[in-house]
Amino acid sequence: MLNTIIDYLIDSYDNYSDKAAIVYNNNSMTYKMLYDATLNIAGWINCHIKVTRQPIIVMMKNSDKAIAAFLGIALSRNIYVPLDIDTPIERLKTIIDILQPAYVINCECDVDLQIPGCPIVSWNTIQAANMNSVGLERLNQIIDTDPLYILFTSGSTGTPKGVVISHRSVIDFTEEASEAMKFDSKEVFLNQAPFYFDASVPDIFCTLRNGATLHIVSGNMFAFPVKLMDYISINKINALFWVPSALVMVANLKALDKRDISCLKKIMFCGEVMPTKQLNMWRKVLPHAIFVNYYGPCEATYACSYYIIEREFLDDEPLPIGKAAQNMSIMLISNGKEIQQIGVKGEIYIRGTGVGIGYYNNFEKTSENFIQNPLQNVYPEIVYKTGDLAHYDKDGNIIYDGRLDYQIKHRGYRIELGEIENCVGAVEQVAQTACIYNKDKDMIVCYYSGDILEDAILNLISNKLPEYMIPQKLIRMKNMPLNNNGKIDRLKLKEVNEV
Repeated sequence: MLNTIIDYLIDSYDNYSDKAAIVYNNNSMTYKMLYDATLNIAGWINCHIKVTRQPIIVMMKNSDKAIAAFLGIALSRNIYVPLDIDTPIERLKTIIDILQPAYVINCECDVDLQIPGCPIVSWNTIQAANMNSVGLERLNQIIDTDPLYILFTSGSTGTPKGVVISHRSVIDFTEEASEAMKFDSKEVFLNQAPFYFDASVPDIFCTLRNGATLHIVSGNMFAFPVKLMDYISINKINALFWVPSALVMVANLKALDKRDISCLKKIMFCGEVMPTKQLNMWRKVLPHAIFVNYYGPCEATYACSYYIIEREFLDDEPLPIGKAAQNMSIMLISNGKEIQQIGVKGEIYIRGTGVGIGYYNNFEKTSENFIQNPLQNVYPEIVYKTGDLAHYDKDGNIIYDGRLDYQIKHRGYRIELGEIENCVGAVEQVAQTACIYNKDKDMIVCYYSGDILEDAILNLISNKLPEYMIPQKLIRMKNMPLNNNGKIDRLKLKEVNEV
């Protein structure tokens, strides 16, 4: 039985020692090199930190060295915390105050935090110490419920929340994904998401589990989709775990038909709603590829359900998020009762081994979202309350209906902003769209990018939406603002509305 994600590294080292594990900047780090670097980092930590299960921050760009740092920290029985090297200093101070980390491991830049009790050590310094002889010292002490990583998400109060995920949660997700997608050592992944975002979790651990290869490219390459397609073609990339915004960008910029990317066989996405129109563009170019819609918040270890797309969808037809993954269960609950009927909306509650431990150093927020299962009260059972709405279709698949906080009451009607976004997004010339509700003015504002005027959109959607759902204002954007995770930044859109 697997007890730790380090078991993945050891197995791949034993079986694929000289194979490229990670390709970064056209240089390959073999599984032997990754194994040795991991042991050096773990050995150094073992000699400097006697208390285990301490958070250790990794402030590096996506790279082979960053992954080695994550694994070394895990092997030392501590918790890795990836942070953006460009994190604003005030946010960084807030996170450090929450974590009280043992160390910050740094590589590309020298971060002068000027915070007492927060020592910084470089990756090169650790490797030069050559302490791999004590790297495996704590391996047998790791238990599968030990925390593996902490990822910070935004908080409704303005204070970031650190989601704590265990080895067991990541192992169960990785095993399920690998078996369902039939991953093996021939997989060649291309990383898209920054490591401080949970969309990178399958990139790292599905690679390690299967003795596969992970390519890491500069984030700047995503600004040049044709070059990105060149890279995919030349390097025979055959599997992607990307956020929908990245797939949408490539489709909208007409890069799909510029190069032969028939090497792509498995395209998986998660993190936000995938517009069906752009999905159809991808499927047209890659008719024999497998496309998979994953669903899950960071608090549920990347994903807790998935839907393998096996039929045609209309451009304005929502994609199912499928059914629960192995060792996971999804409940739709409304008014304290579980919903079974087709078409009736309920809030998504998640139970199973993928549910995270909670928020680091924030018991109050943890108790709000990680709660006792409301459907049974005879023994303790923690479930995650997502704030997402969904319903069942006739095939028993779950259809995502948006956020509870995207549900508004306008002119006496309850409205899902996601339904409006879906309708506007299906217009042929619209590239991306997002709706905001201005409560003070009782106004639905729809932002979009694309080569079409506002009046034309209104004419096209007026026959598809009731009058009370028609946006009172449409704002055309040259490009939709994206946050660091690649999702549409709705806070910045609100600022546009205020100007």
